Amino acid sequence: MIVSLYETNAKITKDPIVGLVQLAAKDDAKEKFTAIIGSAMDDEGKLIVPDPVNDAAKELLKDGMDMSYAPSSGVKGLADLMANEVLGKNVQVELERLGLFRAQLVTCAGTNAISTAIMSCTNIEDEIITHNPHWAGYDSITLALKRPALINFEILDEDDNFNAKAFAETVAQVANKHSKAKITIILNTPFDNPLGKDFGDKAWEQIADVLAQYNDREILLILDTAYIDFGPGGKDYKRLSFLTKLFQKVKNPSFNLVIAATVSKSFAMYGARVGVSILITSNGESAKNWHDVVGGTIRGTFSNANNFAQLMVKKIIETPNKLAYIHDFQALTADLIQKRTQVFLEAFDSVGFNDFRYIKPDGGFFVSLKFADIEYAKKFNSKMLEKHFYAPLIADQYLRIPVCGLSEEKLQVCVGKLSLIQKEI
Repeated sequence: MIVSLYETNAKITKDPIVGLVQLAAKDDAKEKFTAIIGSAMDDEGKLIVPDPVNDAAKELLKDGMDMSYAPSSGVKGLADLMANEVLGKNVQVELERLGLFRAQLVTCAGTNAISTAIMSCTNIEDEIITHNPHWAGYDSITLALKRPALINFEILDEDDNFNAKAFAETVAQVANKHSKAKITIILNTPFDNPLGKDFGDKAWEQIADVLAQYNDREILLILDTAYIDFGPGGKDYKRLSFLTKLFQKVKNPSFNLVIAATVSKSFAMYGARVGVSILITSNGESAKNWHDVVGGTIRGTFSNANNFAQLMVKKIIETPNKLAYIHDFQALTADLIQKRTQVFLEAFDSVGFNDFRYIKPDGGFFVSLKFADIEYAKKFNSKMLEKHFYAPLIADQYLRIPVCGLSEEKLQVCVGKLSLIQKEI
């Protein structure tokens, strides 16, 4: 008799980042060079953690650690505080002026903010559009939830700008399959993983023009804003100002937008796993039910997130000087990453590479190298592993370099290793 245990196609080994971490961990070679994890680190390889994070923890520990349950929807008041920090006052005022409703609840970081939206708001047959390249976690989510394989559009055109034509064609492909097809889209912006691009207002005008053509359809747009605070200058509450124009143009009562945000990067609280899922909609009933339905999804998956970590985040946001320090940390870290990026790009240019080039980022944590030929990229990646050099190859074509976590010296070493491999091949 044949026994089937596993009904999911989700596997850690299908994730080019997590799988590579496990492979590198088994490698004891002295020459091992690891460029995988997307965490902001100082030149000594230690996490850059702002003082308010540790200060908040110490203050909360004065009377012992609070080991009580956190509500499934998060510590009281935290979701609203986090949503305010993500959106900023001016954007909120403009959205309210348009008569839009907002609802939010605390999640287990950004990944869970995305997965709970998909679990709660899509059916098992609904196709989901995202861009190529994209963070491999999106594939893990859709595989685990037994949704169809992601439909990708090439996000870069020939000039490395937003590929509006490919976006329009992909949306039409999904919409035209049948008259009731839901349009579900995940966009990682601004400063996406792995490209670090911010396509600006023009791209959002193009996106709005496309979506406005489907006012007879239900549209769910999920924005992954994990790196929003690490563009030039750090924190900028204007970065989501495009939302106002988007809703002005897409006048569709069935258009819903979910913002997935996290303090993992923004507050350097990587292991705390605190995020927020924010619904913006013209449908008051949908907003009213967000807490109940999505909260029920959370209850049915991990039940209760980390209470102490949520209390830390709340204390930081509620304390003006602590939040101001966080904003300084974001600006300094963005500046540090920008300087490292410049060093890496200059070193890259000085060597001269024939078979791949860099995509110049606008911000974020990474620089991606794009191979002209996918088969060559796979061959190059295999040679990297032979040389104990670990960096993820995304979508079989983009080599992601975490400038956020490598010193200037290590980035120069990285370029040297890439050059040697190119010569050998």
